[in-house]
Amino acid sequence: MKEAEKIERESMRVVERMLSGYRLPEREVLKRVVHATAEPELAGRVVFHGNAVEAGVSAIRDGCSMITDVEMVACGIRKDVLEGFGGRVKCYISSADVAEYARKCGITRARASVMLHADEINGSIFVSGNSPTALDEVLELCKPRFIIAACVGFVGAAEVKERVLEGDTPAIVLRGRRGGSGVAAAIANALLLLARR
Repeated sequence: MKEAEKIERESMRVVERMLSGYRLPEREVLKRVVHATAEPELAGRVVFHGNAVEAGVSAIRDGCSMITDVEMVACGIRKDVLEGFGGRVKCYISSADVAEYARKCGITRARASVMLHADEINGSIFVSGNSPTALDEVLELCKPRFIIAACVGFVGAAEVKERVLEGDTPAIVLRGRRGGSGVAAAIANALLLLARR
């Protein structure tokens, strides 16, 4: 066994002990969040909304694509697993048309990427790990099948994630200001691994 594999296995054993009070299958998602952040207290801030794990796994198995708010989230997601179900990982924030539209309208590229690709987000899995403005626009314009809401920040992040919990779309939400690309990708990967079982 390689050194990296040994370290990961031992890390997961430590995390598993920390989360022994949580029930399955939610614990599998929480393990990935805690492993990615080394912050066990985040487990208590993750909300599973609307039969979330089952809904997320079902969306993956049905071949839904994952559309991310930023490239860093897309880079962390296990594309090989998602593609095995027929889905793809997509991010539009770096597209030239998005940059031009954002400049012209005076809005963030993340918001512009949602506005220009709303039709594709409908029925997909939207993964938010960075931009509250992208998630805000998704809630205004789109009907994704599932949402992972782990955007981070001092302005708007906590509020938009609460709006996700007020809606009827199944979601996994990290409440409050904390989050980030690594957390969003960890949640996505946990669902992918559950779907593959």
